[in-house]
Amino acid sequence: MRARSIRKEAPARGRVATISSEALLVLAVAVISLAGVPAVSAAPLALTLDEAIGIALGESRVIAIADVHEEAARARVAQVRAQFLPSISASASYTRLDEVPYMSAAGFGSMFDPLMAPFEYLVEHGYLDPSTLEGLAGGDASKIYMGDDDIYSVGVSVRQPLFTGGALLNAYGASKHALAAAEHGVRRTADQTRFDVIEAYVGLVQARAARDVMNDAVEQMREHLGNLEVMYEEGMALKSDIMRARVQMSEIKLERNRVDHGVQLAMAALAFRMGLDPDITIEPLETLPVADVHSDGLENLTASALLDRPDLAAMSESVEATGNAVGIARAEFFPQVALVGNYKWDRPNREYEPEFYGHWSATVALQMNVFDWGGRWNRIREAKAARLKAEHGLAIMEDAVRLEVKRSYLQYDEAVTAVVIADEGAAQALESVRVVRENFASGTATNSDVLDAETAKTTSEMNRISAHARLRVAAAQLELATGAVQ
Repeated sequence: MRARSIRKEAPARGRVATISSEALLVLAVAVISLAGVPAVSAAPLALTLDEAIGIALGESRVIAIADVHEEAARARVAQVRAQFLPSISASASYTRLDEVPYMSAAGFGSMFDPLMAPFEYLVEHGYLDPSTLEGLAGGDASKIYMGDDDIYSVGVSVRQPLFTGGALLNAYGASKHALAAAEHGVRRTADQTRFDVIEAYVGLVQARAARDVMNDAVEQMREHLGNLEVMYEEGMALKSDIMRARVQMSEIKLERNRVDHGVQLAMAALAFRMGLDPDITIEPLETLPVADVHSDGLENLTASALLDRPDLAAMSESVEATGNAVGIARAEFFPQVALVGNYKWDRPNREYEPEFYGHWSATVALQMNVFDWGGRWNRIREAKAARLKAEHGLAIMEDAVRLEVKRSYLQYDEAVTAVVIADEGAAQALESVRVVRENFASGTATNSDVLDAETAKTTSEMNRISAHARLRVAAAQLELATGAVQ
């Protein structure tokens, strides 16, 4: 009964292809009405691998962060360099006093006692005002005011370091090493981004190729099912053969469904690596790219990695910077000498008049930490420990690079061999399917033979695609491990 239901569905599918004139009219009206509506989805972005890498290098936020880090390091170098040059500062102040500065005049009266007689004579004869004698005698608490209650000061100061015990030189050296490390970091980030794009691009190509394989498997199984149904009607096949073929068709469709979603995920992953919207549709223009076979031996590749790896170079620069940190700590045992020049405009002036006057000063300042309970010594110990830690870290990193190169080399070598084996297996599986189908048509092969051969063909083709993808990714991984990224 199930076989008859399938045969009844075939004409129904045939009727779908027959469109009446009324349906055509409705379809035409719908097309005309939607002609002015903009498309919701954009056209697919067709890209080669190099184009995808180019977009990623320009759009990647990770690279943008590395660029900002380099810019900050460059600014730090400029800051330290500026400390070698004279620094100029300006100042201005205004002070309001509650009372004008003064001195008491009460004590001045006794100073004039020997001279009072002539003045008294003049007062007695009407030549002077009597109050003059009171002022001279200091009888009241009069005040002598000096200056002003509004005080203004404007000044310019120039400071030039003369000797810092090597602190400035070491700070400048540390900043230069930090800048070099940041530059190497940008290069390493770009290399990593390039590898990530290659891996994602190959993943998308692999997923699309796997989808093609599964689509082909579905079509082949549909054709085989049709043949079985015909043979079943003619009494040349068992119903169990049809049922088994349908079960295998379900398994193939499930796998195709998984692969279809894998294509969407691989597309989103590539868009993410390129710094684009994950919902964008990307169409790779290349099949699985062929990787160049590396002829260099493991020893040469390891030597190249130790010489060319940008992250290793960045670590070396960091070690050099810790050496400068030791020099900065040692500088505390030396005096800090600086020349300071000032020019100021103040009011009131030296004669306590409410007028501005200019004056200058020049100072040679010396400052030295004489005793701080071992603080300087311990800061040097800390800096030396940091340098030793960095040196050990560099050694560990070198060992890790050697291991990474060896692992990548072996994975690449394995992938090269796997491609040869997978290609041979795919070719043999394809030939096996051809032979089994011919034998099945002639009655010398069973349905199980055909299903097994189709399964083996699909599996071997998927293995071939996977092997080529692994080879391309392994080649890119080896380039990344050795620092030989172009």
